[in-house]
Amino acid sequence: MKQFLSFILLLSLITGYAFAQDDIGSSPSTNQPKQNEKATNIYGDSFYPSNLEAQHKAAVESGNTAEANMLEREINSMIPDANKFNSLQTNPNVEVPTETRSVPPPYNPDWYNSDATVYSGAIKFGDPYFRQIDMKMGEDGNMYIALNRAPVTGTFGRIDVYRSSNGGASWVYTNGLQYAASYIGTVSMLVEVRGTLPDSARVIVYYTVSSTSNNDGAVLAYGSWRRDGSAWYAGNIANPPAGEEYSFASAMSDGYFWTTATYIGVMCTESNNALTTTNNFKYYRSINWGQTWTGVTISSGWNDFYPSAELRPGSPDSVWIAVERRFSATQYDVRVIRTPFIPTASNNTYFITNGGAGVKYEKPALTVKQNSPTDTAIITTTKNGVSYYLPTTNGGGLWNLDYTLGGTANGNNKAFTWCNTSSRGLNSIIATWVSNDGDSINVRRGVINFLGTTLYKRNSNTASTSVSPTCMIYSPNTTTNLSAIAYAGFGPTNIYANQEGLLTGINNNGGEVPETYSLSQNYPNPFNPVTNIKFTIPTSGLVNITLFDIMGREIATIVNQNLTLGSYTADFDASKLSSGVYFYKLTSGSFTDTKKMMLVK
Repeated sequence: MKQFLSFILLLSLITGYAFAQDDIGSSPSTNQPKQNEKATNIYGDSFYPSNLEAQHKAAVESGNTAEANMLEREINSMIPDANKFNSLQTNPNVEVPTETRSVPPPYNPDWYNSDATVYSGAIKFGDPYFRQIDMKMGEDGNMYIALNRAPVTGTFGRIDVYRSSNGGASWVYTNGLQYAASYIGTVSMLVEVRGTLPDSARVIVYYTVSSTSNNDGAVLAYGSWRRDGSAWYAGNIANPPAGEEYSFASAMSDGYFWTTATYIGVMCTESNNALTTTNNFKYYRSINWGQTWTGVTISSGWNDFYPSAELRPGSPDSVWIAVERRFSATQYDVRVIRTPFIPTASNNTYFITNGGAGVKYEKPALTVKQNSPTDTAIITTTKNGVSYYLPTTNGGGLWNLDYTLGGTANGNNKAFTWCNTSSRGLNSIIATWVSNDGDSINVRRGVINFLGTTLYKRNSNTASTSVSPTCMIYSPNTTTNLSAIAYAGFGPTNIYANQEGLLTGINNNGGEVPETYSLSQNYPNPFNPVTNIKFTIPTSGLVNITLFDIMGREIATIVNQNLTLGSYTADFDASKLSSGVYFYKLTSGSFTDTKKMMLVK
């Protein structure tokens, strides 16, 4: 009997079958190349032994600066000069925007009919450079959105980054960078913690920038600042060969596993200026937060477009790059190129799809769950205009093909998909796609072989058909995962965002300055499903209001942000919760108070 059950289990793994899963349009990938792809895949040694990096990280994490600097010098001495890139000096053509940070109107709640307007204004036209926005869950627990503004007279290129510290209830402008006479192509963002203080979290934006509006000769560059907008710096990383351009920056890091010893990196395409032939990929990584970079050329020998790169933790760590490989004008397939995280030109390939003539898999997006070792990853893509996802549960050895993502129930899908994962809690994989007229942005979140019920039309405004939407999982605590999206409106103009489980907003009630802390009873109480919570704080600082169930388990974060002294009302939407008794606790400074509320549905 055990042997029979073992056989059934093995069969289910081989076929990708599970009792609750998405439809599969074809058999699992054989992970074999096409006949004309057969070539030597080299996965060799790096410039220096990996144990030096382990020692360097240990020294940085322990605060042993002298040891860390010594090891960094030793590592640097082993890297050939041709693979060293410096960006110590701020690019003189880059400027910090002079506008002050502002707070847009509060968010509306929980997939309601009106999205939050994160930014008002024109966005850079996307096609074919469709990655004009990025969205990240920071290690500091905040949500971040980066956007590429459309060129205007006097500022041809500008990237802005907004932050929400309260789960999307409100957004503030953190900082940005701009060029008076250069154009920004695409943008990709990291948010990493570099120390123990809250504002030590750093935003890192990678982008391509050119003196021409069509991206000809674009160089790879980056900018970085603390989340409070301070300690700003930027610089060029590398220039392409003559007649070529860099494009489609895709950022990665190992920051999930380290506090201060985080290594940051970026992958980009090296192509001809017409963006019809890709010669190589360029991979740059920094072990000192962007002061210096090690760069290598990753060559596949094929026309591979739109790299989507992620760290794949393991022994050793590697970088996976999902690409659209073009065999002809009518045949595109998905490949994943694998290269060591320690920069080296060596690489090999996972051969994922084999659609044949007349089949186009386009614009893949990759997410790798950041556990160690990592077994789970998915690629979202469109196949002849319909969205699918391609998962692996054994670290890339086997990929299942054509799991239904959107199907045709809501019309064919535009060739834009996006995906994201969280390494905590349940239902930790999310994907989004947009219908081909921009009318409907759709979201699914679940597990590797069943991404849950499709949530159609999470947007209240018509979406751009030239800029890809983005999504992420917001985790307010260690057990809760929520879906979040950001997208450009039709035009493209404005950036909108929405999320499940949101607050309706936090309002400053004005009036006299309070002399004491206070937490009022929620009103109405009992309630269904929205209630108001009033509180006062006599001193500016961090305010946290957390919701607990009757067993003392943390259920939701109602408020978690820095507020100036005053009287406030926070609206809380409990439509996702079951009827029952809950407790909400206010913490600010040394003050705490807890009250009971009752939800009756």
